[in-house]
Amino acid sequence: MAELDEKILGGVTAMLIVLVVGAVFGRLHGSDGAAVKAIGDRVACGLLAIPLISLAVHLAFPAARPAWILSAPLPLAVYVVLLAGTDIGWTFARKHFTSTLVAASMAIYLAMAVCMLLFHA
Repeated sequence: MAELDEKILGGVTAMLIVLVVGAVFGRLHGSDGAAVKAIGDRVACGLLAIPLISLAVHLAFPAARPAWILSAPLPLAVYVVLLAGTDIGWTFARKHFTSTLVAASMAIYLAMAVCMLLFHA
């Protein structure tokens, strides 16, 4: 990997850490003990992190196929959609957030594992 690529990967990784922490934990600013209900900010952080995850995978694994690069952020995408659903009033997202997130993430990982075994074994 070229020196410039390593620096870019380091910068992208640093941004990803900030955005994913912001999306998952909503901790981008201090609240001094007050309740933080900035759901829209968490969704925005997740939306910004999705393409950066693909970019980081591409920089870290230049020989990876486009399907793997594009499928890497799918679990975060599911989380962001469910989080947005709770904000806009989707009853399903509010009632079944955790179970849907776990089921969708496991289905994504299972599909990726099957594809890996079938096409790369």
